[in-house]
Amino acid sequence: MKLRILFVSSVLTLALIGCVSEFDAKLPFNDIQILIVDGSITEGEATFYLSRNYPLDSSVVSNLDMEAKLTIFDSNENHSQPAIKKDSTVTRTINGRKEEVREAYWIVAVGELSNEMEYGIQIEYNGDIYRSTLSKPLRTPEIDSISWVQPAREGAVSFRISTHDDNTNGSKFFLWNYTENWEITAEFATTIFYGYGSPTRPQGYYIDMPAPYYYCWKKDVSNKILIGSTESLGENRIVNQQFFEVAAGNDRFSVLYCITVYQKAITKEAHEYYQNKSQFNDEMGGLFTPQPSEEKGNITCVTDPAKRVIGYVETVRNITQKRIFVYETEITRPNINHDCQETLHESVVPTWAASHVDFYRMGYRPAGSPSMSGTFPVKWAKRSCTDCTAKANSTKDKPDFWPNDHE
Repeated sequence: MKLRILFVSSVLTLALIGCVSEFDAKLPFNDIQILIVDGSITEGEATFYLSRNYPLDSSVVSNLDMEAKLTIFDSNENHSQPAIKKDSTVTRTINGRKEEVREAYWIVAVGELSNEMEYGIQIEYNGDIYRSTLSKPLRTPEIDSISWVQPAREGAVSFRISTHDDNTNGSKFFLWNYTENWEITAEFATTIFYGYGSPTRPQGYYIDMPAPYYYCWKKDVSNKILIGSTESLGENRIVNQQFFEVAAGNDRFSVLYCITVYQKAITKEAHEYYQNKSQFNDEMGGLFTPQPSEEKGNITCVTDPAKRVIGYVETVRNITQKRIFVYETEITRPNINHDCQETLHESVVPTWAASHVDFYRMGYRPAGSPSMSGTFPVKWAKRSCTDCTAKANSTKDKPDFWPNDHE
């Protein structure tokens, strides 16, 4: 087995490789530090997320200060070079609110995985050594389709997955996660701005016809345990299994919505582990919340077996994915009420006191078409109605796979 280090800069790797994409579990906290491990050994590269339990009243959760040595080993005790610790900005739910935080992850690359070998991970952390159970690589079949239905007018939109494996000894157990991207707009396509329109233009109001703050994008990742099995079915095929739904009135369907689903084959033991976890996930706050009757994963502390560790690491040859888009015209949406309206500047403050400073300090911005009264915009609206970046968790970062003919 040949193993080599690989540096990766794409944040999407976390969504591709991780068993789940969000770690918001709030664990019972005491003097015992519980190691939490997430990730899979994959052909080509493997990404792992390491964290630990923290107090229930923690407002900021970070693993940036964790120092750990992670390697992949095989049944012949060949070890890879230590994984590289990297960090990125991700969205996490902290105290019920989504926040952008910096988090670390560890990445290591391997060569081709052999069907005759078994693989595991070894973690050296805080003076102890942890190891996962050795396992042979599983092959993940392709996703047949991702589809959606809206059974009731203006009702929730349900997303479904279909997959199968024609191999006699093919996969019967699956784990899924997904990433979401969607386009939104401001209520008004503002074309008037205050500042320097060009290096040679003096400061003042200017017109920018493309309305640069009209279109924005949002993103999110799954934070639920999504598993499926064909063990009790007549054939090794899953057809239109629902895995996610969202209200039609959600801003995901404002303009254009995209969901990318990742599929990974898992063993029966892993399926049972995640099934056990999912029974408590909604009530206790996250995938890795330990229970009084905690079902053990496949990672143990070999230097001190009494120490607890949470996580299940498997070896998979590949992870498959499929992506679909949904346009707002394809679904029926309820009327969305908002408090956005254009107002004339005379109705906001008396004309004799009106200035751009007054309006900006009051939280207003020029709105609508380039209607000017001399050098002063006529129509105004709240910034949240004219600037899409003022909406929660929205940015101007257009996904690189977004249709070129849209926006």
